[in-house]
Amino acid sequence: MPDRDPPPTPATGLSGWWGWLRRVSLFAVLWWILTGGAADSWLVGAPVVVVAAWLSLRLWSRPLLSPLGLLRFLPWFAWQSLAGATDVALRAFRPAMPLYPGIVRYRLRLPPGAPRVMLADVVSMQPGTLSADLLDDELVIHALDARHDLPAMLRDMEPRIAAVFGLRLEPPTGQENRP
Repeated sequence: MPDRDPPPTPATGLSGWWGWLRRVSLFAVLWWILTGGAADSWLVGAPVVVVAAWLSLRLWSRPLLSPLGLLRFLPWFAWQSLAGATDVALRAFRPAMPLYPGIVRYRLRLPPGAPRVMLADVVSMQPGTLSADLLDDELVIHALDARHDLPAMLRDMEPRIAAVFGLRLEPPTGQENRP
């Protein structure tokens, strides 16, 4: 049976109010953006914002993202996306460029759920890689050049993704993700 997150517990005390305020603010800003700032939309928007904030607290009690982790991640991600786009463009314009396709399996340290899904999505933005599947505690990746040290790339990426979610990872152990 797969690992599951513990059931959410309602936040209490001052931190509960702070979490409530942050979520109401987030959903209010989203509503404002979606409606183009139309003042008359708040007749519907206010109850929608309150219900969305309440549901988000009931369904996911811990913070969704770490603002500091996200701020550190975004420049790295932008640079990696540019590198990925450049690599694919070079391969498209130079079809004689050698390819060594292959499948790489990587044992994950991230907890199940959104962190693993984000890692799989970000891997697909990297040069010559595509996440093929998430199987239990493994990420299956199709690579255009399987000779590259993809496990090293993933060992570097995993803590970055963990930081976005405010998580800490234990250092990798042994040789489980070595080629």
